[in-house]
Amino acid sequence: MLDKQAEQYGLYQVTLPLPFRLNHIHAYLARQGNQWKIVDAGLNGQRTRESWERAFMDFDIKPDDIHHVLLTHYHPDHLGFAGSLQEWTGASVGLSRRGQELAAEIWTEERLEKNLAFYQSAGMPADLLQRLQDDDRAFRPKVHPLPARFQEIQEGERYQIGELDYQAIHTPGHAEGHMCFYNATEKVLIGGDHLLRRITPNVSYHGYGDPNPLASYLSSLTKIGSMPINLVLPGHGPIFSDAGARVEELLLHHEERLHFILSRLKGKMTAWEVSNVLFERILSVHEQRFAIGETLSHLSYLVADGRIEQESDESGCVTKYQVV
Repeated sequence: MLDKQAEQYGLYQVTLPLPFRLNHIHAYLARQGNQWKIVDAGLNGQRTRESWERAFMDFDIKPDDIHHVLLTHYHPDHLGFAGSLQEWTGASVGLSRRGQELAAEIWTEERLEKNLAFYQSAGMPADLLQRLQDDDRAFRPKVHPLPARFQEIQEGERYQIGELDYQAIHTPGHAEGHMCFYNATEKVLIGGDHLLRRITPNVSYHGYGDPNPLASYLSSLTKIGSMPINLVLPGHGPIFSDAGARVEELLLHHEERLHFILSRLKGKMTAWEVSNVLFERILSVHEQRFAIGETLSHLSYLVADGRIEQESDESGCVTKYQVV
């Protein structure tokens, strides 16, 4: 029913495969007369290309009918195929300025070495560090080629997406430079990964950029929660209508998470030790990156809030945390 409601606005959900537990991303095709926009692109790779080929065939779209690709954020499952899409269709690709900067930086060899040192300081064991670095390297072809040229998406700019006019809304937290697109008349939000119905958007700190991403995310949630929203088109999971209730659930979730960490911090603990308390099930290497990142975002929030303190060990390498 909600899918049909999106289609009346000229928006069509395209589900693209992902090679891990979160096994899909939703992109959106937006019809404008004989031309089309795409919102988000999927990972680079053959399975993504085949999915887009099927979607183009279903809607009788020729590659040069695609004139613009809008990206909600720079994460690989949203950005990865954008360069290939641009080569294939000739479309322009829009992304926030901060997203462009991070897209160019994250998958470089220099950044991979910095990641290794950062996760080591978080207390991760050596065998996992190597597997994590190998996994990082394996992601590079899933993101490259990057688009040869970008157009900058700025907050407040307006975009015709399908039948409606949308305003770009800056919602950092899940990713720096994350943008949602909001139509105030029909109260429709194209939400990227900022607001998801069945899963909690990952909010991580990985040693660069925003030092307190959880504070940014909570602020962005409050911002979105103040808007009347009838329909959310997310990057993962079902389309939904109860945006206000979901915002309240997510705010409560993170408050409970912070209290849980405070209750489990015994003496001085590394981020890795805290992560093992927070995430008790067995995680893949790919999931370990999200787990340590989310743990660190909550620890950083508590440090900034003055409720815990951090210090390095005698070697100056491993950071530990304790309640003030």
